[in-house]
Parts: sequence; structure tokens; C-alpha cells
Amino acid sequence: MFTRIKLYAALVGLFVTTLLATWFGGRMAGAANVRSQQAEGRIKAIKEAEEIENEVEALDTDTLKRRATKWVRKTNG
Repeated sequence: MFTRIKLYAALVGLFVTTLLATWFGGRMAGAANVRSQQAEGRIKAIKEAEEIENEVEALDTDTLKRRATKWVRKTNG
């Protein structure tokens, strides 16, 4: 009788342990995926900033002034 109860308890313990291991593994994989996506977003933003900087540096003064007027606040004066 006790051996049967011990067997059932061991099976339940094994099931719970497997369930918890799977759950924690999924959480860790999800966190790694989020970190990977954030890193890719940062790399994309850095590349975009470099492209914009290179484009601005390549412009002549008149073109830069004309394009910048829509971004610069108008002053009363």
C-alpha cells in the first residue's frame, strides 16, 4: 500500500518538476528573445542616425539652410 502511494507521489513530483522546468525554460527563452529584439532595434537606430548624419554632412550650406527651415522655430523679432 505504501509503495503504491510512494510511486504515485514520485510520479506527481516528477510531473510537477517537468512542468516547472518547462515553464522556466520558456520564460528564459522569451526574455532572451526580447533582449535580442531590443539589440536589433538599437543597431537599426544607430545605422539610421549615421545615414542621416552622413547625408547632412554631404549637403551644401544653402541646401542645408533651406531644408532646416521647416524644423527651426520661427522667432518674433
